[in-house]
Amino acid sequence: MKAIKFKLGDKSIEAKLQSKVDKKVLYGYAKKSVEKDGRPLFRGILCPDGVVLTRDEISSTYIDPEGSPVEEIATELDGKPVTVQPSSFDQECALQEVPLKNLVGFNVNDVYPLEDVPLKPGLYQTTFSYRKTCFLKEAFILVRDTDAFLLVGRMKNTTFVGLNVAYEFFDAETDGADDAEDLDFSMV
Repeated sequence: MKAIKFKLGDKSIEAKLQSKVDKKVLYGYAKKSVEKDGRPLFRGILCPDGVVLTRDEISSTYIDPEGSPVEEIATELDGKPVTVQPSSFDQECALQEVPLKNLVGFNVNDVYPLEDVPLKPGLYQTTFSYRKTCFLKEAFILVRDTDAFLLVGRMKNTTFVGLNVAYEFFDAETDGADDAEDLDFSMV
């Protein structure tokens, strides 16, 4: 468990972030394996000179157009440099209590259970990034009586299904003048 810090007003809050809830944990999974003589085989890369390399023997680096290694990587957006934000574990993220209805338009990508959360039950808005990044993701902390969850994703405008008719022209009454012409697929 990793410690994560938040700032609610002028009060600092610390909680413990557990492992992300994923499909493997919820539903289980089957792992494919290839064996020869009872020993598992691993993927590798066959080089042009016949040497086989495993994944552990390969590394990557950033180079400039001339082929020289680049020590510092610069990220640009529309030709302007973008500063890299520290991960949420290296800084205190602002926390704000919001009404529960704000969760309605939120598209959740990741769910992390939280332990030792000293917050009253409710919904809290914040930002989150597991690693250093240029843009922090939107997040909510949902605190219930016995447990709490960090929900990471993005806001999305959703249309609600209700009693309103979305296309009223299907139910619109006509005066009978257009009924003489039959509809067929050639009109489309």
